[in-house]
Amino acid sequence: MSSRYDIVVYGATGFTGVYVVRTLANISLFQNKSIAVAGRSNESVRKFPIIIADNSKEESLTNMARQAKVIINTVGPYILHGEAVVRAAINNGASHVDISGEPAFIERMEQKYGKMARDKGVYIIGACGFDSIPSDLGFDFLKRHFDGTLAYAETCFRINSGPAGYSLNTGTCDSILLGVKSMTEGGAAVLHRSLIPDPIPHPEYKPSCRFPLTKFREREFNAWALPFPGGDKAIIERSQYYDYHVNGKRPAQVYMYFSVGSFCTSILVSIWGAIFGFFALFGPTRRFISNHAEGLSFGMFKKAGPTSQQIKEASFDYYLFGTGWAQGENTDGVRPTKKMAAVCHGPDPGYMFTSASISSVALALIDERDRLPREGGVYTTASALRDTRVYEYLRAMGVSFELLKKEKTDLNQNRDVGLLSARHNHCRGGVYTTASALRDTRVYEYLRAMGVSFELLKK
Repeated sequence: MSSRYDIVVYGATGFTGVYVVRTLANISLFQNKSIAVAGRSNESVRKFPIIIADNSKEESLTNMARQAKVIINTVGPYILHGEAVVRAAINNGASHVDISGEPAFIERMEQKYGKMARDKGVYIIGACGFDSIPSDLGFDFLKRHFDGTLAYAETCFRINSGPAGYSLNTGTCDSILLGVKSMTEGGAAVLHRSLIPDPIPHPEYKPSCRFPLTKFREREFNAWALPFPGGDKAIIERSQYYDYHVNGKRPAQVYMYFSVGSFCTSILVSIWGAIFGFFALFGPTRRFISNHAEGLSFGMFKKAGPTSQQIKEASFDYYLFGTGWAQGENTDGVRPTKKMAAVCHGPDPGYMFTSASISSVALALIDERDRLPREGGVYTTASALRDTRVYEYLRAMGVSFELLKKEKTDLNQNRDVGLLSARHNHCRGGVYTTASALRDTRVYEYLRAMGVSFELLKK
């Protein structure tokens, strides 16, 4: 391995690849790392050595993999172009990281190449971009700092754009279209279940049921939100399965949302998303959407991608609101009594954050072999990197994970106090309505302490 480059960036001239190479060239963490770039053209990045590699030529991928310790693969859609690179990496002793957000591809790689990667002692880690670093590492961050037992978390993210607006490259649209297709094909659910075959305990208590269009009314985040249909939930489920069976940690559940602004904007986005998703199921309409993505998305996807000004002005906030039990509390048949929130802040999610996140994962694989799982294999980011300094690397590149609040809300105690007060005011027991029984108690105070208020609006 000593004669290999530490990192080889495959797809260095692509839209995302350019930003990854720029990160590796400009961030001091990589100053002492040997880096090469790979692609179909030798006119790419003159700062680094160039390796000619083409997905259609297996021998060129083999040549690239033999020269790499870690391959950063930015060539998507991965469901079309990813497997050949993964196979070449494993066969030739290189670890592989990518920014795929396509659940079917990610899970197929684990099913097909998990044992091969273990036997070779290499690490294959998918979804190292906005899918799914903020969610997967964020969930693990919240769980590890919960100081108790996390039962579940609701997550919601928003992308903040500046006056110039924001758009994505049409290649992202193609990946989404193929992702929708692959997830609806027969066998996708069976494949997911095959990766988590043994049962794991699920908390008895879950968050209150939300409508498809819901509003988060948290102190830190007050906004309308929609259910997030991406692959992050499947990634977190695999991480929790690993944490339970390998680390002996109780698994927690996750419920995922995203915010696009006002109530009216949310309605319009949900209608557009439903139409988009439906027509993505059929070959002719899928090709039509791909060929006319810019117009059909009202400029959300552009062939030229976002402008440099849009990228400079953009950022994101990824919130995680956890509920569980405090340290030492009984978790059997008892409602969760503790809440804690965390947030991941970062720059433009599509390119600046993505280049920082996948570079951080590659750095952890190179520098912290002793903190990785003992065996190679196909892993999620949380399963592979939870004991590394990946959070420090991300922070050095402008990405932070922070705790927001830490509080205990003893629902059971307040309920019992309210009933005791009611008994004090009613000499005899009986069957009452809440108003009849509790009107003279402090039940309004207890509700207010838990975020529920009754107010006069006009007199």
